[in-house]
Amino acid sequence: MKKIHPSTTLAVVLNLGSIVCLFLGYTLPASILSVVAYFASIKEVSKYTSWYQFITVFVSAFLIGASLDLPFDHFPLLTIALLIAGFGSILRIVFFTTFSYTGYSWFEPLMFGLAFICYLIGNLIFPYGWQGWAFPSVIILFAGVLGWGILKDKKQLKIHSGGYRVQIGKPANEFALPDQNGEIVKLSDFKDKRHLLLIFVRGDWCPGCHMMLRTYEKNNDKFQSKNILVMAIGPDPIGVNRGMVEKLGLDFKVLSDEGQRTAMVYGVQLKEYDNDFAEKYEEGIPLPASFLIDKSGVVRYVSRPDKVGEFLNPSLIFPIIEELDGKYRTSKDAAEEGASLKETSSKKASNSQETKKFEDEITSLKKQLSNYESIIDQANDAMIVIDIVDGKIHQSNPSAAKLLEYTEEELEKLSLFDLHPKEYLQKSSSIVADVWEKGGLIYKDIPFITKSGNLIPVECSAKVAPFAGRPAIVIYARDITERLRLEKEINEQRHQIDEKNKDISDSIEYSKRIQQSIFIEKEKLKQYAPNSFIFFKPRDVVSGDFYWFTNYDIKEDLHSAEGYQYKAGTNILVVAAVDCTGHGVPGAFMSIIGNTLLNQTLNNLSVDSAGRALDYVNSELKKSLNKNSNETPLRDGMDMALCCIDIKGMRLEFAGANNPLYIVRNKELIEFKGDKQPITASMDTVAKPFTNKLFDLQKGDVIYLFTDGYADQFGGEHLEGTKSGGKKFLYKRFKETLVNMQDQSMDEQKATLYNTFEKWRGSLAQVDDVLVIGIKI
Repeated sequence: MKKIHPSTTLAVVLNLGSIVCLFLGYTLPASILSVVAYFASIKEVSKYTSWYQFITVFVSAFLIGASLDLPFDHFPLLTIALLIAGFGSILRIVFFTTFSYTGYSWFEPLMFGLAFICYLIGNLIFPYGWQGWAFPSVIILFAGVLGWGILKDKKQLKIHSGGYRVQIGKPANEFALPDQNGEIVKLSDFKDKRHLLLIFVRGDWCPGCHMMLRTYEKNNDKFQSKNILVMAIGPDPIGVNRGMVEKLGLDFKVLSDEGQRTAMVYGVQLKEYDNDFAEKYEEGIPLPASFLIDKSGVVRYVSRPDKVGEFLNPSLIFPIIEELDGKYRTSKDAAEEGASLKETSSKKASNSQETKKFEDEITSLKKQLSNYESIIDQANDAMIVIDIVDGKIHQSNPSAAKLLEYTEEELEKLSLFDLHPKEYLQKSSSIVADVWEKGGLIYKDIPFITKSGNLIPVECSAKVAPFAGRPAIVIYARDITERLRLEKEINEQRHQIDEKNKDISDSIEYSKRIQQSIFIEKEKLKQYAPNSFIFFKPRDVVSGDFYWFTNYDIKEDLHSAEGYQYKAGTNILVVAAVDCTGHGVPGAFMSIIGNTLLNQTLNNLSVDSAGRALDYVNSELKKSLNKNSNETPLRDGMDMALCCIDIKGMRLEFAGANNPLYIVRNKELIEFKGDKQPITASMDTVAKPFTNKLFDLQKGDVIYLFTDGYADQFGGEHLEGTKSGGKKFLYKRFKETLVNMQDQSMDEQKATLYNTFEKWRGSLAQVDDVLVIGIKI
């Protein structure tokens, strides 16, 4: 599969079609075919590197220019412009090892400038028409974008002139990263076994890094013969790396350094990388550098992406490997020779020297023993050494004597069983047996009894160890009286907190019952609009979002300057989706106020349109929440979408405070935007009248009112490239979901909205209350 070039082969076919069109005199189709062929062959730069591809690019550029110049008998300026632009786009890839990543950074900008000048002069002095302006522009613009990218990369490399954190001659830092198959790979796994060549790549999007990987892949057999293991490290997730390995046919591992901690440690991460292609990496992107690490874990060579001759030149590495292996063998031989000489000289040493040596060793051992005794004597924990057979105490430290109220001499006349209450003797014997069997044990269920008879709760760590030529048990004991007291206080406080939480939960649960008793039952909407649903999913027990609807007959002719003219007896369905400030209990309080104010609009003669209804709620909310002038003024409020539907007359009025209304007609979505202002209790803002919008309905129209909770939900972790924490569902996906489910019944639509929401949310928490109302005409 590595040698198949599908896109480039398609480009060859398109170019053949272009040549046929030129012979037949059809220059316009010839231009179009060659433009498509040019980008089809350029597309595979990240996947393949071959003369087959390069020649196809240049032939495509030539045919575009020829199709424009042939109809005219003049100097072929556009052909020259396109060939120069093609050189600027592909020559760095052709001679990558010479150019390096940003070497000769003037090349692409120069080619772009020359191509643009020829393009501009040609169109100004010759009558090419619109084709002369249109077709070359995309090729020349592409060359300009590449030139701009090279200049920005060069700038960043100069900023990074401080060098790498991992230096030549210094130990390489440990890492543990998953490879493309999800298996964890550590640097220490290869210590004293193989040399490592670490290649940092910037991601699957980077064509230059693909060139780098393919270059090392071509030399991989030679690397393996020199006991060098090649590994790449990049910022992409495991799945992307797996696809890159398969696409490029790599025989070595590509490790996933998401978050780029390893790149940071090695000093190759640029946190603010100025490159438009790398915007998806919030941490920045790494420099495409290479590190050669020998068997002992020391860095021996570093290649720089901005230094011509090092980047992508594996031949520089092999001489260093030969030198490393030679030094490794020499040091090994020297070590063996040194051991032999040491043995010979020791045989020739005199008796007096041996005596002096033994005396020095005894002095050293005494010094060490004194140090150990000092450490044991100063330890905070009590230490007791007991005989494993009869429990007799062989030795103790001052902390043990202080804890148990004995002297050290008194303790050495007792056994472990004298230190435990009589009711624990059987248990203490079992502990000794368990310690002997398991080699060690930690326990805290047997207290010590002091000389004065006080019980002390202790945590003990016991371990089998030799003492005076026979096995013994060393017990380290710590008084945990204070810890147990604190644990008791914590448990009591936890119990109090649990009780308070229960009281709060019960109060909130009762608040839910109150809130539900105030709101109309969702199912009653079907009495007024049989083809309808309400999808309502609060984030907490009580909700800040709420729905409101009513159905009434107009008692007398209504003539509104802002709405339709209604005759007496007209039946109107009024529906609102409301999003109040906050969640939980604060939002619930606001929802009750909003519900009450909406109910009041029904009895107010001045409310004769949807816009006037929002004006009334806005005005009354300010009055309701600002009665006490001594308190800090409130700024809470609500967003609302409200519509009045004359189902028989097929007419709709809509007004919105920030929130829109959607109508789906014949699988096309029509959006009515609300006014960019909330309904608010704040007295600082000047209340503007809400706009009343009118719309004539058709049979089959589906009306949707909603709050922002659905579109603002984070999730989508199952999507490739989504970072931890997910991303928002957004209104674009919400609109697509509404349009795509139009063939379903309204009950099925409600189920689709629920399933889509839950699948998107996944394991993440719901971030807001969710409300969607659907009504089909």
